[in-house]
Amino acid sequence: MAACALDALLYALRHAVEAANESLRARRDAIRAGDAAEGHALRVDVPADPSPDAPLESVVIPMAMFRDRGQPHVSLMSLEFDCLLRYRRPRRGDPAELIVELGRRRRRWFSRERAHRLRITYRAVDAWRPRVELDGRVVAFPSLTGD
Repeated sequence: MAACALDALLYALRHAVEAANESLRARRDAIRAGDAAEGHALRVDVPADPSPDAPLESVVIPMAMFRDRGQPHVSLMSLEFDCLLRYRRPRRGDPAELIVELGRRRRRWFSRERAHRLRITYRAVDAWRPRVELDGRVVAFPSLTGD
């Protein structure tokens, strides 16, 4: 069974979604730069007028004209899983941690702990602040919301 502190999990997921977004942006910029530098173009011979014996004119269209000018980006990431929660009480002076345990327990029938459904959602419009739901109820984090 894998165990992780909830705040470390939230930080790692936020870092992953921001890195994915940056990777998309870098790839798009590299494709645009490659098109401009290499001069990829479509060469087409087009009749000068509608008559059947019209001379052909060569037209060159840059491939960059066919590319979508929009910027792809990650706008939402949502992760939902079953887990067990427990508090870890450290030594004096250190704050307590909420530990999220993932995976199956070996002796489930022996334990009285109930699995919880945890959903973590990140949205770009919320500046990648996590929205955490535990068994369908939103969990408020004062330090994350600025309250």
